Amino acid sequence: AYLELSRGPEAAAAPGSGVTIGIFDAGIDPSHSIFDLTNSIEEAFLLDATDDDWSSLAQLFGNGTASIAAGRFGAYGADVKMFVSPSRGLDSDENSRMFEEILNNNLDIFISVFLDSVDIEDLKTRAMVLTQLLPGYTEEEIIESNLRRSHGDSIEVLAQSEKQDNKTVLIWSTGYSASGTEPSSSPSGYGGITPYIPELQGHSVAVVSVGEDGGISDFSNRCGLAAQFCIAAPGENVFVAGPFDVDRGSTLGIRSGSDLSAALVGGGLAVMKQLFRDQLTNEELVSRLFETANDDGIYADSAIYGQGLMDLGAAANPWGTLAFMGTLDATGALTPISSTSLTLGAPFGDGLANALASREVVAQDSLEHSFWLDAASFMGLSEGASLATRLSDFLHPAQLGSIPETWQFNFQENGTATEIGHLALTNGASRLTMAGPQGLSASLFQQPQELEGLTLAWTPRTFDAFTVEAGYLNEQQSLLGSHGDGAGGHFSGDTLFLSAGLNVAVGNWQVAAQGELGQVNPAVGQSRFIDTISSLSTSAFRLAASRPFANGSTLRFSLSQPLRVERGSFTHYLVESGSSALSLAEAVSAPLAPRGRQLDLTAKLDFPWWGGDVSLGATRSSQPRHQRTAAPQWTLFTAYRSTW
Repeated sequence: AYLELSRGPEAAAAPGSGVTIGIFDAGIDPSHSIFDLTNSIEEAFLLDATDDDWSSLAQLFGNGTASIAAGRFGAYGADVKMFVSPSRGLDSDENSRMFEEILNNNLDIFISVFLDSVDIEDLKTRAMVLTQLLPGYTEEEIIESNLRRSHGDSIEVLAQSEKQDNKTVLIWSTGYSASGTEPSSSPSGYGGITPYIPELQGHSVAVVSVGEDGGISDFSNRCGLAAQFCIAAPGENVFVAGPFDVDRGSTLGIRSGSDLSAALVGGGLAVMKQLFRDQLTNEELVSRLFETANDDGIYADSAIYGQGLMDLGAAANPWGTLAFMGTLDATGALTPISSTSLTLGAPFGDGLANALASREVVAQDSLEHSFWLDAASFMGLSEGASLATRLSDFLHPAQLGSIPETWQFNFQENGTATEIGHLALTNGASRLTMAGPQGLSASLFQQPQELEGLTLAWTPRTFDAFTVEAGYLNEQQSLLGSHGDGAGGHFSGDTLFLSAGLNVAVGNWQVAAQGELGQVNPAVGQSRFIDTISSLSTSAFRLAASRPFANGSTLRFSLSQPLRVERGSFTHYLVESGSSALSLAEAVSAPLAPRGRQLDLTAKLDFPWWGGDVSLGATRSSQPRHQRTAAPQWTLFTAYRSTW
């Protein structure tokens, strides 16, 4: 399920895709129905082994192991290679030759379910005696010397010293007791020698079996001396492939064994390797498997369960706090994704969200392992003009100012912005406005630690139907209303804009037009989504017409476009969707202009009634907030105004 959430349905449809699993067992029947989904299956006979070495009944063991690792209930997107040895006993030289032949197949994971026994507990007992006779040597040194003398060639092959990293992961069944005998307190076979051979550590895993009740299986050997390199997994009463009854054609059934536990761990590691997109080495995958194992309760007994019970859900999910790399909060800690967001101002519309739709960001959990996240999921859009602002505009529509006879001053502590252009961003700022008889006016805006600005306007006395205005706006904590939290970044911008308005009579109609163009110089810092933003070009306009009637009524129409980014781009180093690279070699540039364009069409009727005036209005906003796919929005207003 997590594979689908993080990689999508295509990846989840082939768990373990791109991974090669080798299995050392008694053969396989590729035509078995449980392997219908398995990507590919090959069978290789080692040394002089043949089909005659194994009966069809014995083949159920190989089918069972492979069905758990890569059958239809496992990592069936992986490639499977089954290695079969002669059924007779093999000496140390033959073992090393087999290992060499197996590991020459570029395996990611190798599951070995049986080999010559290595009684590590017996070696330890004898080493304790020898330390009395050889006081200059420790038990560990004596055991290591004995192992290298009897299995040195195999150890050299299994160490894979020619590989710097991504060594084939070696998964060993710890073995099980014969009927009527007690299980060993440590793994038999090669799974038990890892603690004494440093070059095998890091890519070797011994696996014990647990039953349906979660406790250690009666038949399974324990982790014991190999506890540091051992893990537990279900291996009792497991549904596997057969044949179970050749005569009756029974091909599926229930079986138990630590070989099935080893196969389950192998399949789990294959899914993990696909999930982490090869960003973790095989050794790091093993480390994560151990660190995320359930070691609570009974599983805290490392002598039995080693690192604990395999928890593939914990291994596949972020461990601890998921945080963005390279970004620090105020305390100097990595910024967690839970405190990260990027809210886009309405002028950007769907531009940035569309550009990030197929991009991903990388975050790390407490184990410093990478997880890929949909960049667009951190995006949010501001609400644009609030209902209160629209109501204010409805009650007090913007008009070209008249020229006063003397200088006038006006101060508003919390001004309301009803303009369509950049001054719409100054809602809530303190305003000081000055206007003189020469047709000049100036306004100062300030909102502490948020923004500040200045506008200068001129209306010629000889042609007072025309007004031109120039302005400067400095946003200190936002960019056209956009702001980030956490790794979303910090935004600011300086804007220069120029607007012009005309208000003339055309017959019985009074027609007004206003347009505005702006140039924004943005700044962005500490953002995991955006590296740089180019200069932005913006626009806004409004067309209006009104007609009074003899009965005191007035009909008004307007068409307007709120502030919108027309040109601009941003660069980023986000991961391409589906890429296994943590970052791109070069910055990628993408446009910021939205695909949509909001147009507000408004009709309004004012008429006298009951000693006052009634206003009725309706606005239809197409592609609201400049989102091309957004459904139209309707706003209806009514007002009654009376004075006495």
